[in-house]
Amino acid sequence: MFKCIPLFKACNRQVEYIDRRHNNLTDVPDDILRYTRCLEELLLDANQLKDLPKGFYRLVQLRKLSLSDNEIGRIAPEISNLINLMELDISRNDIGDIPENIKFCKNLQDFDVSSNPLTKLPPGFTQLRNLTRLGLNDVSLDRLPQDIGSLSNLVSLELRENMIKNLPQSISFLSKLEILDLGSNEIDELPEIIGTLPSLQELWLDGNDLTELPP
Repeated sequence: MFKCIPLFKACNRQVEYIDRRHNNLTDVPDDILRYTRCLEELLLDANQLKDLPKGFYRLVQLRKLSLSDNEIGRIAPEISNLINLMELDISRNDIGDIPENIKFCKNLQDFDVSSNPLTKLPPGFTQLRNLTRLGLNDVSLDRLPQDIGSLSNLVSLELRENMIKNLPQSISFLSKLEILDLGSNEIDELPEIIGTLPSLQELWLDGNDLTELPP
């Protein structure tokens, strides 16, 4: 009786975790893209990646994806395929826009897009209602979405080094918020609603134009 012997045994391996940080990569290696059914955690920080190939968005089992410190200029709308993502770090890249389809990554809890040339958040962003941590430091934002309060599970909101002048009233709905970093913005007046946030433990306001705090 004959047995089928795979030519590449690695094809049958259940690889769930890959760490290729600090590898001087200029492209995503093809061997990573073969693990579409099993890869759950992928770390590609501190490389020289500029583009993500189409096959990248077929890694649909990913729960954690870290791409910080690269030269990536674009996240494709196909990011919506990664519906199992819980942690996404795309900080310190060259990304100018987040695709609206990010709203379909409903399981996302930790999202860091700091230090990118981003000027606004896409429509529907506030549908990511499982977010607990959002990092938006140094992204040239001059305002927050009026419905930012829809992100009601936020525990940490980091907005340091932007151009924000005022805060929307809906921020008062962030009842679980413990850390709010507004340092180095252009805020000259704080709304009284800041004092109504029941869980707030840390409020950073250094480097603004404030002359007084609300009663």
